[in-house]
Amino acid sequence: VLNETVFHPQGGGQPSDKGTIGGIQVDKVTLDRSTGVVTHTGIKVDDSSSLPSPGDMIGLKVDACLRRKLSECHTAGHVVDAAMAKCGLCLPPTKGYHFLDGPYVEYRGTIVSSERADVLEKLSRTFTILLEENIPTKIEMMSKIEADRTCNRLAQNFDFSDHPEETVRIVTVANFPCPCGGTHVRSTGELKESRW
Repeated sequence: VLNETVFHPQGGGQPSDKGTIGGIQVDKVTLDRSTGVVTHTGIKVDDSSSLPSPGDMIGLKVDACLRRKLSECHTAGHVVDAAMAKCGLCLPPTKGYHFLDGPYVEYRGTIVSSERADVLEKLSRTFTILLEENIPTKIEMMSKIEADRTCNRLAQNFDFSDHPEETVRIVTVANFPCPCGGTHVRSTGELKESRW
């Protein structure tokens, strides 16, 4: 049991970090939202060290390359949201899948089939423009009232009434704010450098 962790748990459509805790290879990290307990799952790979005892100081090391890729992937999903809004398609987002094996964002609503090719082309161009603009990512805590006002200014996309905390973590990517607990890169331009 650790009193703190640097590992990002799986959630919000983003896979967990991987890395090491002492001689333990951590393959999955989960958060029990009802208790706040973060569980690190893995296997002991270093036979020369013993498991830690209560009160021991122990080193945690996140796989930085994987964290970077997951942060880029998650941020790219937010840029899709921003591109949708910039194109006037204010469909409520319903699911983000920010895993590297095939990331996507789902929205509630429909686009007429005869218009889909044009919409896709417009979204692709807008996505590229947002990366070229190198817009800084902003992360802040807001009251539920302020979060509602900020995130629902274009359309009623988010319901904060069932949010258990009084404050909400709002991430603004490409000038599009939404509630999010994931990891992100510092600006949209970083995605261009990585060829997203």
